[in-house]
Amino acid sequence: MANFISTLTDVANIQSADGIIVQWFNSGFNGSIPEWVGNLILILLSLFAATLCGGLIGYQREINGHSAGFRTHILISLGSALIMILSVYGISNEITRDPMRLAAAGVTGAGFLGAGTIIQNGFNVKGLTTAASIWVTVAIGMCTGCGYFVIGILGTLITLLCLGMFRRIEMRASRRNSNVLLIADSNLPLLSMILDLAEKHDVAIKDISSSLVKYGDNQYLRVVFKLTTQNTKAIQAFLDELKQITSPVELKVLN
Repeated sequence: MANFISTLTDVANIQSADGIIVQWFNSGFNGSIPEWVGNLILILLSLFAATLCGGLIGYQREINGHSAGFRTHILISLGSALIMILSVYGISNEITRDPMRLAAAGVTGAGFLGAGTIIQNGFNVKGLTTAASIWVTVAIGMCTGCGYFVIGILGTLITLLCLGMFRRIEMRASRRNSNVLLIADSNLPLLSMILDLAEKHDVAIKDISSSLVKYGDNQYLRVVFKLTTQNTKAIQAFLDELKQITSPVELKVLN
């Protein structure tokens, strides 16, 4: 047990790159300038890093046409950095305090902000990725506000990787899952027809729901379901045959 504790102590004493940067600024560049000047430059660097990191993520969202874009992510990151700067420097050390209380409040606030970007329309849910990017931008802003520049920059690069390159993987995977809307004659046994066709074409049916709707004086059955398969061609074959046997008022893929 003693060896384990001493190992933990040795790890805790290892100085990180961010720690070296912060110490260099707070010491006034090793005594070259007054310490308060070095500390002020450190704060300005924190705000600049937060602006840069938030701007990079926001730019990626902006060019892809999302509602929370360039300026929004900059303000979120900058605001998070200001919260952490206030938490670290705003209260005298003579007063008992918990620097993480403001950080916790900032994370909670980001949750409400992200929730406002999420819109659900039937099976389609839009804004989840934007909400997640807002949340991670808050974390990056807090890192830079505390002086963890390396962690903040690495977090930004990984976030851009997820939003950019990983999108292709997500799009490729989503081709195997299709949300389908079918509106047809309510006298037809639509649910059993759908299940029989699914078994025939080796596709899985998930999250199926139905309701009666009126078009003019006629009543129809509205069915929404998700198709899942390893063979994307099977989905099209399923839809073609479903259209042929039901003669629907409407049949379309929602995503």
